[in-house]
Amino acid sequence: MTLLTEIEPTGALQKVAALDEVNTFVFDMDGTLLNDEHVISPQNLRALHGLRERGFNLVIATGRHVRDMQYHLQQLGGDIATITCNGANIHDRNGKLIYREGLPLLVNQTLLPLAAQFNVNLNMFTDSEWLTIAPCAAMLEAHDQTQFFYRQVDLQEMIATPALKILFYGENAELQKLKAQILKDHPLDINLTFSDDCYLEVMQQNISKGYALKILLEKLSLSVDKAMAFGDGLNDVELFRTVAHPVVMENAGTTLKQLFPDAQRAPKNHPDGVATFLFDYIL
Repeated sequence: MTLLTEIEPTGALQKVAALDEVNTFVFDMDGTLLNDEHVISPQNLRALHGLRERGFNLVIATGRHVRDMQYHLQQLGGDIATITCNGANIHDRNGKLIYREGLPLLVNQTLLPLAAQFNVNLNMFTDSEWLTIAPCAAMLEAHDQTQFFYRQVDLQEMIATPALKILFYGENAELQKLKAQILKDHPLDINLTFSDDCYLEVMQQNISKGYALKILLEKLSLSVDKAMAFGDGLNDVELFRTVAHPVVMENAGTTLKQLFPDAQRAPKNHPDGVATFLFDYIL
């Protein structure tokens, strides 16, 4: 395996597109725009306000639920389009739903009972709620500021409920075994991705941040060739393949860095790597 070396700042500066080549900036949330305390730092807020003052288009692309985003959108001043649930929902800058793609109940019936065979926590995002089978305090920490919390239900209610995405939370080794079993024994039209080591997420086939961005930008008469995207997780792979200017956070895992060795690098999300990159090379 070849070890990738870090891109020096001068190299990054030479590679960053001229401002007239970028008109849209797309940001993942956890591990990217949010720091390790799950908040947008003052510096990141200042940087995004700076982009808006210069007339750039801003897009949030996250695995979080749109209800989970309302607090942060208010922080940022609103008027920002959102791609949520890894692309299952798209809302325009006025908050109007312009795209939705959920999972068929067959996926619920097939996959949800598997959680009991592994030591993982079973969750689901519906159009309006976060559902879980069992309480998990560790999952709530990332939502203290937004106050978007789960409602506990039994397995049968969850199986009967239409979902935007399914989330399995647990140790990576268990999730990897679960993923392998799903791929081996249950051929379904789904997209399986890790948003981080502890979250295995299930969406409808072809649903991704990248696919959703294409839909959104087409509606806005904007081009992916003039889009720059920041991210740190494997659920950002399709997004990075879609935009002309991907930026990988330094805290991203080895796999993502190896998939995009020529992408720009931003410093770690904590305390505010996005702002550092933007002030150094864009603003």
